[in-house]
Amino acid sequence: MTISFAPIASRVYRRIVGFCELEQIADRIVQVSGAESLDLPEAIFLPGQLERVTGTHSADSSVADEVQATLARFLSNVESFAFRVRHAVVGRGRVSTWTGYRDLSLRGSGRGPLRVDDSVAEAALCSTWQGNDFFAHFLFDDAAIHPLASRFAQPFFSGARAPRTPHCLDYLAMFGADPAERENLRVGQLWMFHDFAFGADKRDRLRRMVARVRESVTAPPPMMGAFIRRGTSGQVRRLENEAEVEAWCAAQGFAIVDPERQSAAEICAALKDVPLVIGVEGSQLVHALFSMARGGAILCIQPADRYNVIFRHLCGAMDLNWGFVVAEGTVDGFHQDIGELSATVDLIQNRLSAGRWM
Repeated sequence: MTISFAPIASRVYRRIVGFCELEQIADRIVQVSGAESLDLPEAIFLPGQLERVTGTHSADSSVADEVQATLARFLSNVESFAFRVRHAVVGRGRVSTWTGYRDLSLRGSGRGPLRVDDSVAEAALCSTWQGNDFFAHFLFDDAAIHPLASRFAQPFFSGARAPRTPHCLDYLAMFGADPAERENLRVGQLWMFHDFAFGADKRDRLRRMVARVRESVTAPPPMMGAFIRRGTSGQVRRLENEAEVEAWCAAQGFAIVDPERQSAAEICAALKDVPLVIGVEGSQLVHALFSMARGGAILCIQPADRYNVIFRHLCGAMDLNWGFVVAEGTVDGFHQDIGELSATVDLIQNRLSAGRWM
């Protein structure tokens, strides 16, 4: 056991010289995918829905930004790349060198000296703060980085503030990814990744992950669709008439999926090859991306004060269509009109019956 003062030194450096991104001190950068424009299918929604939007999911994105992203015909993907930094220590939710650092969680990280329990000459970090803080990002960011990281060095995860959930571990097993977590680690040469865009390489990795999940799950003939419950374990988004929406979906022949009660294998079996998935916009809908029918559609129910188009980009990258309804109310309580839900489902089914992914 040794003690590293890099976490302190990097913060002192920031105060004196300024913040230094780890990419800036990399001794090697390798392009993974170049910048590109990805064609997207048109979003599916009823007239008047966008006019209801009063707020967004983030202070970094305005209503105008989200509306523009809803109507855009393509997604601009920035470059993805791997980069290598020397003499890094990883622990207590942070990667530190003597001149820079990166947090692996926005929920707090250690700032004092770090006890180093082990050291390796070279390794590749799969974790991001987004993946450590949000289930959806763990799957389509961190887990998707794993096969990329394997090309450079031994991959590992780090920085989770709590043990990985059974769902996370089950998906890693289905993906064929080593779930190794390392903490209090010194790395002579540490590979990290800027891999948030849905470039060609990442799309290929995601498709291979989908194939592995589908191969690992046996299921009866698919139902007409599925409704995925939001649950209460994540950020509050309370659909006041969820029981009514769920009953309507069941009457259409939809499966009802409850991620808080079902294992990943049970969820994937229920969703395998269904053409349409409905649910409140949120991480629980990511389950559908890996099991539902290719060319199908996800329909997001969104409260007016928290509009988000992220699933449009995810669906476009994974050969799926995306639609939405904007419910009256706020995240603390919103009501979805069944007539509008039914009419939007009709629009989606018309597109799917035409065999179009456009």
